Amino acid sequence: MKKLVLGLALISTSVLASNADITKTLGKLGYGTKDLKISNSPVQGLKKVLTPDGLFYVTDDGKYLTQGPIYNLEGNEPENIANSDNAKLIKSIDKDAIVYQAKNEKYVISVFTDYTCHYCKLLHENINQYLDAGISIHYFAFPRAGADSEVGKNMQSIWSTVNRKAAFENAYKGNTISPANSMVPYVKQQFNVGKQLGISGTPAIILPNGQLISGYVPADKLLDALNKNPSK
Repeated sequence: MKKLVLGLALISTSVLASNADITKTLGKLGYGTKDLKISNSPVQGLKKVLTPDGLFYVTDDGKYLTQGPIYNLEGNEPENIANSDNAKLIKSIDKDAIVYQAKNEKYVISVFTDYTCHYCKLLHENINQYLDAGISIHYFAFPRAGADSEVGKNMQSIWSTVNRKAAFENAYKGNTISPANSMVPYVKQQFNVGKQLGISGTPAIILPNGQLISGYVPADKLLDALNKNPSK
């Protein structure tokens, strides 16, 4: 992963930046053309650049780059302008989620998890509290040591079995995880999407509107957050 100083970094260019100029500028940081998705942002003078390591904002002249949330303050609550992009990324992998659906579903949240993570275990131990509150959970794999780590390979086995949910529960109970006969690419895809979302630890929760919440949040407090940030 490229090491970047968060905040503003000065990058000199000799001409006004087009997308090609921005691509060239980010090439100085080690990114190839195929690594980048460049689009307009709601902020005048800034382009959004989605990379394997997360979302960057680059000025139109190519001289300045920042990484981190930018908030729109026009509404009643500050809103990260990246939320809509986050929601699209989740949609791209949602079909491969391990789903725990509430009977009286009010909200669907996405949780990036690692079965060896203490707070992931705490969240899952209390999953009925979320379901009873009307919060459905779609789980995605985010092995903290990487997709090719031992935990990553075990999670690939979980996602490769016919009964993923049973294998998932087995892992959280600390039981041995049997290798699958053939592996699916879903865990690497989910891990890469997690990195693009800017996730660095677990659990990481994505609300329906795309807002990222890092860390464990009890069901009652999460319901309050959902009521304030409904899906748009």
